[in-house]
Amino acid sequence: MSQRDTETTTVSNLKDIIDNEKKIAAARKSEAPEKKEAAVKSASSEKKEAAVKSASSEKEKKEAAVKSESAEKKDSVKKSESAGNQGAEKKSRRSLSEGLEATRSRGFLAQIGKIFKGELKSSVVDELEEILFTADIGVKTSERLLDRVTENLRDKGDGVAAMQLLHEEVRSILAACEKPFVIGNEKPHVILTIGVNGAGKTTTLGKLAAQLTAQGKKVLLIAGDTFRAAAIEQLSEWAQRCGCEMYSHKHGSDPSGTIFDGIRYAQENGFDVALADTAGRLQNKKELIDELKKIHRVCGKAMSGAPHQVLLVLDATNGQNALMQAREFGEAIDFSGLALTKLDGTAKGGVIIGICEEFKKPVYFIGIGEMTDDLRPFHAEEFVEALFLE
Repeated sequence: MSQRDTETTTVSNLKDIIDNEKKIAAARKSEAPEKKEAAVKSASSEKKEAAVKSASSEKEKKEAAVKSESAEKKDSVKKSESAGNQGAEKKSRRSLSEGLEATRSRGFLAQIGKIFKGELKSSVVDELEEILFTADIGVKTSERLLDRVTENLRDKGDGVAAMQLLHEEVRSILAACEKPFVIGNEKPHVILTIGVNGAGKTTTLGKLAAQLTAQGKKVLLIAGDTFRAAAIEQLSEWAQRCGCEMYSHKHGSDPSGTIFDGIRYAQENGFDVALADTAGRLQNKKELIDELKKIHRVCGKAMSGAPHQVLLVLDATNGQNALMQAREFGEAIDFSGLALTKLDGTAKGGVIIGICEEFKKPVYFIGIGEMTDDLRPFHAEEFVEALFLE
């Protein structure tokens, strides 16, 4: 090959090399923005992902903080409620003497205590007789107490000993009416409440439902008072408070039919206890008492043996009128036991002595306040000690 040909080939090769380099450079220029864009996208994606993770983490932290705060609040509320309940229970347990304060300080026992504290006068027996026969304990009970105390005074002339004898005599009368309230094995065990207007039947029934529910019993409240304004609503409120169920018909419905259907409902749905409310009625109104007798009969048609208990609710503030109510209701329906309410608001709490002496019926409950636990089982010894407390 000549020198000229060699130079031509070399030039040609150089052109090819230059062209290739240009193409490579162009390709690099073309790839650069794409890579840059990809890098930017990648960085952006990573940043977003990191931001999302961070936000998510912050959200989780906030949620955790909220949950923790909520848990602390709930725990605090529970502790507060628990403390409140314990305080309420303690108050209820030690409040019997407080509940009987009015009777103790202004009732007939306080008056007798005054004539026995000083020097005994010759007129003490006359004074004692006047106090007893004007008290709200009834004639029969007054005669019994007067005979025992005056006998002691004639023999010993000792006021302190006479007061102690009175203490023992009252304890003896009340002890005969102490009996535990027991729910039978019937399913349901049907309890019918009776009493005059305003005696506290619905409230007593609600408190009893709350206590039985707390014992683990399945309780049904039956709204048999279909006439009093807001009676159904009042019983419904109690049902919600104590977590039990209520059965009712509309306002103005036949009370016998309502209670009949309520008992059947309790049978069909496995209730342990059915508590039937009734309208308050004057004990001397024959047509109302006849209706109460009908309700009593209908209970037996709904379930054999029902009602298994009839609870007569008496208002202690009525004094001797409460004794009269017990007589009239007792002639209409053989009630099985009593609940004496509102003892905390009256000086006439001594009526319980007359009731026990005359009827010899169990006093299952006494009411000494507004709280659920203020419907208390009656314990004669505890009651007498609170009544004679100095």
